[in-house]
Amino acid sequence: TFTIQRKIKMKNHHGVKSRLSIAIASALSSTFFISASATYAQSESLDEILVVGSRASLSSAIQKQRDSNKVSGVVDSDAIGNFADINVAESLRRISGIMVENDQGEGRYVSVRGMNTDLNSMTINGVSTASPEDRRGVILDGVPSDLLQTMTVYKTLTPDLDADTIGGAIDLETITAFSYDDRFVRLKAETSYNQLTEDSSNPKLAATFADRWDISGGELGVALVLSDQTRRIVAENNETGGWGEEAPNNDYEMRFYDLERERSGIVLNLDFVSDAGNTYYAHLFHNEYTDTEWRAKWETRDGLEDNDPVINGSVFSYANSRVDTEGKNRTEIRQIDSAQIGAKFEINERSGLEIEFFTSRAEQDDTQSYNAIFRSGKVNQPITYDATDSRKPTVTFPAAFYNAQSFNLKAWESDYSLNTDENTGATLDYRYAYSNNTEFQTGVKFSAREKINNFNFCAYEPINDVNLAEVKNLSLSPFLSTKAGPTPTFDQVKAFRDNLGAGSYALSDGTTCRNPGVFFEMSGDEEEESIPADWSTEEDVTSVYAMATSQFGDATWIYGIRYEDTKTTYRGKNYDGDGFAGNVSYNNDYSFLAPSLNLKYSLADDQLLRIGLFRSLVRPGFSASRAGAFVNTEDNEIAGGNPNLDPTTAWNFDVSFEYYLSEESFFGAGIFYKRIDDSIVEVVANDSLFRGNIYTIAETFANTDASTIKG
Repeated sequence: TFTIQRKIKMKNHHGVKSRLSIAIASALSSTFFISASATYAQSESLDEILVVGSRASLSSAIQKQRDSNKVSGVVDSDAIGNFADINVAESLRRISGIMVENDQGEGRYVSVRGMNTDLNSMTINGVSTASPEDRRGVILDGVPSDLLQTMTVYKTLTPDLDADTIGGAIDLETITAFSYDDRFVRLKAETSYNQLTEDSSNPKLAATFADRWDISGGELGVALVLSDQTRRIVAENNETGGWGEEAPNNDYEMRFYDLERERSGIVLNLDFVSDAGNTYYAHLFHNEYTDTEWRAKWETRDGLEDNDPVINGSVFSYANSRVDTEGKNRTEIRQIDSAQIGAKFEINERSGLEIEFFTSRAEQDDTQSYNAIFRSGKVNQPITYDATDSRKPTVTFPAAFYNAQSFNLKAWESDYSLNTDENTGATLDYRYAYSNNTEFQTGVKFSAREKINNFNFCAYEPINDVNLAEVKNLSLSPFLSTKAGPTPTFDQVKAFRDNLGAGSYALSDGTTCRNPGVFFEMSGDEEEESIPADWSTEEDVTSVYAMATSQFGDATWIYGIRYEDTKTTYRGKNYDGDGFAGNVSYNNDYSFLAPSLNLKYSLADDQLLRIGLFRSLVRPGFSASRAGAFVNTEDNEIAGGNPNLDPTTAWNFDVSFEYYLSEESFFGAGIFYKRIDDSIVEVVANDSLFRGNIYTIAETFANTDASTIKG
């Protein structure tokens, strides 16, 4: 990627910088885009030609990392605000110690130092971000990188940061008009071609405007970013359910995905700096992600599990099997919103005050999810599994499985899932320069969070046989190295909904499914799957901290303590095997003290030593601590969340060395150690006291003994 920046003489007597960016991707997929930016300056002649590329963003990121008083990693946009990656997760992958879990070839979940996404915290412009899913970790594949200026991962904490992370704290910073010296305008259009989709209609559009105006009493800055992109993805993959000592011994699946992902977003940042040095701001962020998916799944049933294979090298034969062919039609919509208004006051030369009100909201709407399952009878002819190429095994099926008439509709399912998360609060921070060497800072924060999960599983079985050959179907052959059989089409999966009756079918807790009508009957699993899955969590956190930053020679010390008080209310529903068994509610309150110490020591002009010691926590996961449960009174068994979980806590220790070779390169080495208490794991306990009763079997979650992580 390269950029040409040029000032030219225009009729309006303003110098204009024009930029052309061209990016070329790999042979399998290519991308072309034109990015135009204009910066107006007081110049009337051609006076410079500047070539800027990825070195500019690398230099900026390294400088921010070097200036930080914490162990951190930074990814910065380039000179015209571009990131090299399609979404936030993929950009964060560029930081050391970061692993990204992919979905359909796109980065989705971020792991810091090998730890689960739920052990990270995420903020947008410093505001804690709500999670659209039923977990604490924030899914990041839906956030386009065009909306951002800088991404930072803090691996050590100071007292002014929330203590709610053990992996790392991720902060996404959007642009402001004060990020630029002059007016900034950028328009970007991009598309791509993919070999599997054979489709080049993947538009990616972005527009950015930023400017500052002198008005009475100060300077106003306005920054606006609009982004919209659509991308079609086709994926073919296979999955083996299990492998015994010598051969596969569980179901084998082939999955075909044809999906379209749309990401859109808006950033509006208003900043006003008064002549007295006070700052007033309003920062707004909105992101929406829509994933429309057709999944065709071709799966063996019992053949690999129930039969002893005949083994010939890497080729395995199984005497008989059944096969499921399944179609899924799903549209999932996720939203993340963040807003903050605040002011920074310069009280005098030594002290300042900042007050901020914030809100964050996230939602995942998965109410349009449909699944059609067709199943064959058992065919007493062998299936052959050839694993000579382990990445692309070849599975050969009897001819009957390639005939649509061999499959009858087993079930049609409709999932209704809606998850919302809201977090609202305020912060007040005060700083005071005690001396030329030491600055004190203290503050208080209150946040009120409510997460609600609504879920209904509605499953229908046909009253009469419905053959796959009687409805719309197609064959997916070829599929990797294996020939796949017929499957219901994308439209056909959803079309079964038209066979439902008018009105509603009431569950015992008052929620409903669509009436099965005369074509279907209810499967009978609806209440067990739906009732305990409705829950809510209210979480109020009050925090106070005190910290100091001291400069003694080549050493910068940041030290202090943070106190967080958490009050939690869990609500849910119980199911007893016959129906709704009542609403339940539990409270769990606790406090946490988090001391921290960070040292940044300059060994030389280009060498830094960093040491960090701090305590942190991660609150129990929402699903693990949910109030609802399936209480089987007949067998004295229970399955559900554990509202009495303690938070997971950790003592964290870091030592790192950084050697800055130039503005664009550095060498870093470090070690870290974490002692973790009360990790949360899923357990099956026998004769256990749980929720005030002794159960023969309890399937739930529990805190474990201490563990350590070193790296």
